[in-house]
Amino acid sequence: MTTAKMHRERISEIISPLTGPVSLPLSSLLEAPRRLTADVESPIDVPGFDNSSMDGYALAAATVEEMRQRPILVCGRVAAGSRGETVQPGTAVEIMTGAPLPQGTDMVVKIEDTSPGRFGAESITLDAHAEPRPGAFVRPRGSDVSAGQTVLSAGTMLTPAHLGVAAACGVNELPVLGLPRVLVVSTGDEIAAEAAAGINDANSVTLSSGLRRLGVDTEVAFVPDDPQQLLDRVRDSDAQLVISTGGISKGAHEVVKLAADLDADSSMTFEPIAMQPGGPQGCGRLADHAWVALPGNPVSTLISFELFIRPALLGLADHEAPREVAHHRLAHGFDEAPPAGKLQVRRARLTEAGLEFVGDSRSHLLHSYAEASHLVFVSPEEAGTGDPFSAVGDRLMTWKIA
Repeated sequence: MTTAKMHRERISEIISPLTGPVSLPLSSLLEAPRRLTADVESPIDVPGFDNSSMDGYALAAATVEEMRQRPILVCGRVAAGSRGETVQPGTAVEIMTGAPLPQGTDMVVKIEDTSPGRFGAESITLDAHAEPRPGAFVRPRGSDVSAGQTVLSAGTMLTPAHLGVAAACGVNELPVLGLPRVLVVSTGDEIAAEAAAGINDANSVTLSSGLRRLGVDTEVAFVPDDPQQLLDRVRDSDAQLVISTGGISKGAHEVVKLAADLDADSSMTFEPIAMQPGGPQGCGRLADHAWVALPGNPVSTLISFELFIRPALLGLADHEAPREVAHHRLAHGFDEAPPAGKLQVRRARLTEAGLEFVGDSRSHLLHSYAEASHLVFVSPEEAGTGDPFSAVGDRLMTWKIA
C-alpha cells in the first residue's frame, strides 16, 4: 500500500511544475509566506551614513577632552532626515536619534550627561564622567548591512523581519516561488441546496482559507454527482490546478472516478493511502488540468491538505515539514488502538501534562479539529527508523496547527 510519504512525493511531482520563480513587489508578500528562489544582495550600506543612536550632542572627542568643565558653544541642530553643517572644533551641535553625524564630529554625548540637560541652551557643560571616546553612541555606516552583502538566502521562507530587511535595503521586489491558480471543487448531490437530505459544505471554505493564506488565487465550484457536468465545469476554468473533495471512494456515485472513466486522456490514479483518516486519494490529470482529488469527509480533507498540498505549494523538500515540528508525550496514553500498518493522524491539545487527544480518529469530527492545537502522528514504524512521522522514544511527532 502507498505510504503517506510516497503520496506526498507524488503530489509534489504534480504541483511543482505549476510553480516557478516570479518577481513580486513587497506589497504582494505581506500576508502570505513565500519561499525565495534566489539569493538577495543589498545594493546599499545600511545604515547609509554614520548616525546618532541617542538624542544628545555631536562633537569631536578632542573637544570633550579640551573643554571638560568649560561651557561648549552649541551651534545648531541636526534632525533625522537632514544633514548639518560642519562643526568647528570646540563647539557642539544638537543631534537627534538617527540623524547623520556632521563633519567635524566623531562622537555623541547623551543629553542627560550635559548641563542644563535640555535642548535649546546656547551652551552646555559636560558631566565629569563624559569620556572623549570616538564612536561613542554612533551607529557606523554599514554596521547592519554592507553593500553587496547577501541579506536573504534562496530557500528562505519569508517572515515579516525578512521583508523589513529587504525594505531597509531598498529592495522593492523579491524573487519568490510563483503559485498556480486553483479551482476548488466540492462534489456531491448532498451539498446542493435542493437536496432532500443535504449537508452544509465546509470543505470549500476550509480549503479556500488554507490556500488563500498561502497567497493562492482561488475559485470555488460546486458540482453534483454528474461526471459530464464536472468535466465541462473544469474545462471552462482557467485554473492551473484542480483540488476536488469527495467522489473517489468505493460508492456507486463517485463522480471524480466516473469523470476519469469518461475522459480518454485522463491519467488519474486512485488508490488508498496507508493513513487514517484520509485513506482514499487520487491525483493525475483530468479534463486537461492537473488534479488532486481529496476525500470528502472534512477532517480527511484538511489533513490531506496539510500533509500533501501545503508542502508542495510552499516548495518544500520531501524531508521538510510545513508546520512547526516537535515531539511530545501523551498525557493519558492512547484512547483507542491505532490501526495496524497505517499512519494515524490525531488531533490534540498540548497541556502541561502532555498531549491530550481532542475527539477520536473519525474523519467527520471537524469541531474537534478546530479545538486542537497540534496534529499528532502515530506512526506504524519503529522509533528512530528515519520515517518522517516516526516517534522519538516515547514522544510522538507533532505539527503545530494553532
